Amino acid sequence: MAIKYQITPKYIAWRIEKILCNLLPSAALRKKLKASMPRKWDAISFSPENMKKYQQILQNYPDVLSPEETLEFALKTRSFSRIGDGEFNTIVGIRNSFNDMDEKLAQRLKEICESGSDDNCLVCLNNYKLPKSHPTYTWFVYHGTRHLEDILANVALKKQKYGDAYFLIRTTQSKGVLLEENIKRLKSLWNGQKLLIVCNRKSPLIEDKLNIFDNVLQKEFLYIPDRNAFSSYDQLVEAIKKYDTSWRVYLEAGATASVLAWDLSHLGYQMFDMGDFYKRSLAIVEK
Repeated sequence: MAIKYQITPKYIAWRIEKILCNLLPSAALRKKLKASMPRKWDAISFSPENMKKYQQILQNYPDVLSPEETLEFALKTRSFSRIGDGEFNTIVGIRNSFNDMDEKLAQRLKEICESGSDDNCLVCLNNYKLPKSHPTYTWFVYHGTRHLEDILANVALKKQKYGDAYFLIRTTQSKGVLLEENIKRLKSLWNGQKLLIVCNRKSPLIEDKLNIFDNVLQKEFLYIPDRNAFSSYDQLVEAIKKYDTSWRVYLEAGATASVLAWDLSHLGYQMFDMGDFYKRSLAIVEK
């Protein structure tokens, strides 16, 4: 669908601020100003025609559990695989900063979406049906108006309720504050257990300033490349399988984590596709 913006004073101010920001000679000042600017999707509005078409498209999108319901399911199911906007982009052929375009990865992500949740793994998707009052509503309209029609044309989603792909953030963070009780509930996934952490060598998980692994029996790290981790997928699977299924697996591995979580949960492992949950939590603490 052709995207039509409505030119608003807020959007004009955003454009001017962006131009001025790019003229600043200091990289530090540019970074500081950008951090204070609204995102593009918070500054624009869409035409009524665009929103009407978007609402029609949403009728073919499955319902998504609330973040709290998703957390409850995750705690019971134990394994979860999240297909967010980055994974959807990969499916419809849009490159991201973590993976070059990989048709096999796109196909595997599509298969997971179409399989839906089962007794081994909870599959979570973007919730494009958020109410207007939700703080991330404008982001989902922005992403959805561009890509949701293509996504639904390429992926036959099940007629079931999926989990919320952003449940980790939405249940543990509120208005720049960490919700300690829900973080404690998340930590119960590995409480008193042996934990294998899959991440790259630059990950803050290694230092663990937030002490979210202070309750494990034992932990080890399996390191992945910074980019294109899926190119080493078979080797990653074999490396994880060297640990028996009593080990629980924490994944910080982008779209590769979505596939690992699905595949290895069906081999008896408890797999947690955690995404950038830790990095976002750490950013709140270090503000």
